[in-house]
Amino acid sequence: MASKENNYIQCYQQACLLELRALKPGNVGYYSSGHGMSVEQFELSAKASAEPLFSTCSGVGERILKAVNATREAVADNTNLGIILLAAPIAETLIKSENGEILRDNLAKVLADLSIDDAKYCYQAIQVAMPGGMGEVDDQDVSNEPSVSLLEAMELSADKDRIGYQYANSFSDIFEHNLPIYREYIQKWGSQEWATTAVFLSQWLRVPDSLIIRKKGLLKAREISDMIAPLANQVLASRDPTDHISGLLSLDGELKAVGINPGTTADITVATVFVAMLDRQA
Repeated sequence: MASKENNYIQCYQQACLLELRALKPGNVGYYSSGHGMSVEQFELSAKASAEPLFSTCSGVGERILKAVNATREAVADNTNLGIILLAAPIAETLIKSENGEILRDNLAKVLADLSIDDAKYCYQAIQVAMPGGMGEVDDQDVSNEPSVSLLEAMELSADKDRIGYQYANSFSDIFEHNLPIYREYIQKWGSQEWATTAVFLSQWLRVPDSLIIRKKGLLKAREISDMIAPLANQVLASRDPTDHISGLLSLDGELKAVGINPGTTADITVATVFVAMLDRQA
């Protein structure tokens, strides 16, 4: 594998591991496991999915399927489907870019060029991963053969799934909101781990988590976002986030005790840190 692909793999794995080191209430990481999953499973998933994401493939959909299959062989659980769905278009953009830049215009072109075959591969991957809380939809349900492009399928889900929203809006959460937050808090706190926590909290404050929506309903997801807001705002306003470790850990325990996992927010956080890592390498 070429050196530039190895560099992309390294950035991807670093982003996955950095997100695990960040304190993210309700989500799995080095601070605490939960939801029947361990941090070791996420470490294995990051390693297993990295090379397939940047291998020689026919497109985004095939990258998704290869990475999900590799993860499934390493870990008998759905640990990283959302991360893979977000990372695959970024990987395709990097492979197609002559200078290795992850420019948003180039990513938008990759998304616009997604095909029905991409959707077929992606649907197969989702069936392999078996994510919880998917339910059924009337149009382009993942249990059926898709008849639209992957972008069109994601657009159909964009109002209820934040990963679909990224596809439909050229990853706007990442480029317009979260990357500036990450850079701001790197400067403010001098810590990649805590800047990652800032991205996680800021994203969750802006948008109720769509995994929680799928599993618990929109009203409950909004209620949870309102519940975490006072502490999250205190952390984001603080000069030293370590002052709030005990409060964040207490919230983490409360959320996990009732099965609340802001998993989509964590996936978007990984994608944000991945792009930030790539920017540093450019």
